[in-house]
Amino acid sequence: MSELEQLIWNVLGYSSMPFIFLFGFIATAVVAVFILKMFGAKPTK
Repeated sequence: MSELEQLIWNVLGYSSMPFIFLFGFIATAVVAVFILKMFGAKPTK
């Protein structure tokens, strides 16, 4: 792989990481809320 290709892939990889982490956290939260709603957990007051 040439230096230019390596630079492009590094920039693409590092710039996409925050979005991948953010999507992972959002997906985990959505799944957790869905499971809690499915089993009837209610928030305490």
